[in-house]
Amino acid sequence: MAIYRQVHVDFWQDGFVLDLTPEEKYFFLYLMTNSKTTQCGIYELPKRIIETETGYNRETVEKLLDRFSDYGKVEYNNDTKELMIFNWIKYNKINSPKVKQCIVKELKKVKHQPFVDRFYRLCKQFGYPMDTVSVNYGEEQEKEEEQEKERKGRQRGI
Repeated sequence: MAIYRQVHVDFWQDGFVLDLTPEEKYFFLYLMTNSKTTQCGIYELPKRIIETETGYNRETVEKLLDRFSDYGKVEYNNDTKELMIFNWIKYNKINSPKVKQCIVKELKKVKHQPFVDRFYRLCKQFGYPMDTVSVNYGEEQEKEEEQEKERKGRQRGI
């Protein structure tokens, strides 16, 4: 994991950012640069950590997360406490083999599978060739469970 995050200088002139309030700019910048960020832009970030690091109370954190979700910039999964920044790979290139390898490793740790699925759709959209063959979508486990059910059904004479 990188110990620093670069912010593109065009961030401040971006049409979306220009229309944000100062509070929203600060929060968006925090989401992109906090210590939990990853190369893939999907990471676990408990709301308690956000509160501690930003100084915002829980109500403000939830309001801001909802707002950025409504803007179509992030999604937060309350069950896994994971956050996905949708345009992350647009501004954080994944051309290097080492970066790709790191991303594949990080994606295996993501608990909320729809985030992984969306990540690969975004890779395709932005023209990044990512090998999805080695990604575990749970199909093998489903296949094994189905075979086990069939085996048990045959044993019972069903």
